[in-house]
Amino acid sequence: AIVAGQLAGAVASRGGPTAPFELSVLFLALGASLVLAFWRENAGGSQSQSSAPSAEAEAESAGKEPEKKAKDDETADNASAQSRKESGGEIVRNAFSAMVADKRIMLVGGVQALFEGAMYIFVLQWPPAFKAALSGAVPFGKVFSCFMVSCMIGSSLFSALSKRSVAAEDSVAAMLAVAASAMAAATFACKAAALPALIASFFAFEACVGMYFPLIGTLRSKYLPDAYRGVIMNFFSIPLNLIVVGVFLSIGRLGVTGALTCSTAALATALLASLGLKATARGDEKRSVA
Repeated sequence: AIVAGQLAGAVASRGGPTAPFELSVLFLALGASLVLAFWRENAGGSQSQSSAPSAEAEAESAGKEPEKKAKDDETADNASAQSRKESGGEIVRNAFSAMVADKRIMLVGGVQALFEGAMYIFVLQWPPAFKAALSGAVPFGKVFSCFMVSCMIGSSLFSALSKRSVAAEDSVAAMLAVAASAMAAATFACKAAALPALIASFFAFEACVGMYFPLIGTLRSKYLPDAYRGVIMNFFSIPLNLIVVGVFLSIGRLGVTGALTCSTAALATALLASLGLKATARGDEKRSVA
């Protein structure tokens, strides 16, 4: 990604603003060729294959008492029948019920929707923000490469904190506090056309983006049930899209500064959700110890 920014800047300087998009077609074609050549579709085994016991399972089953073996077979048959009965509509309803019933899932969803909404607003507003603060031409490729370096620093920081056994709930709260502060500083810097402060604020926010993705993956794996994780994540995308579409339908009135203000508000609200998640997790730990 760092090299891609430099390459995009180089071709844009020669071929104009559409040149990076034209160059990207080559990389997309290369990626598609690699997928066609090396990837194999995982269609899963047939029912007869999946239901056939292995040699180890048959040996273990032979040593069981008849009553216990029959009970295990009945339990497995009931679970299999239950999975077959669950239709698409039931999966969505059950996923929604599981999400609403667990406060922690709702808080994780709030963090995800609000942070990513703020991030997408930033993605579309940093070019006009730099144009407003910089009198000459903006080196977009170099700026993008610096953003990717900042993301890498954030990911490395997450790895360092994980090795020190810092809880994900603590890390995400600290990260959101920095992200909200950085976006607030960027809003004021954009209004004052203060380029150094704007650069520093955007780089700090990009470092938070680098921390965010492994953190939210950790929280989702911890709190979202495996059976409904994909459906619940789709539910989370609804408020995310409402935030982004709502801001950009009003961009004529908001302007760059107004959009960054909305991003700051979303990050501050995500911080409150993360603090609620942190408090809930601490309460669960205390109850489990007691």
